[in-house]
Amino acid sequence: EMAKTKGSSKKQQKRGIDFKKIKRKIDRKLPPPKNTTNTEIKSNAIVLPKQSAASEKAGLAVSKKGLTLKELLQHTSHHNVKVHERCLDGHEGFIPQSSRRA
Repeated sequence: EMAKTKGSSKKQQKRGIDFKKIKRKIDRKLPPPKNTTNTEIKSNAIVLPKQSAASEKAGLAVSKKGLTLKELLQHTSHHNVKVHERCLDGHEGFIPQSSRRA
């Protein structure tokens, strides 16, 4: 019996602290592993009140389709021909009736 206890104590010394067994108490939850990754994400909403499309158009003249003159002018350089035509039709809404040619 003495030989068995001596042999086991030598093995424990060789193993060292790296492989030390932690004794658990009954009915206790296991602690989380040491190599877990925290996946919690925190975020806040950013509110930019000056970048609303509706607030930009407030007080400006708009065409029948709700486009401002600036937006219609941007459509004049569009690659699609039909967009050009719709853009020029929209410009007519900004020209007063008296100055239009027949």
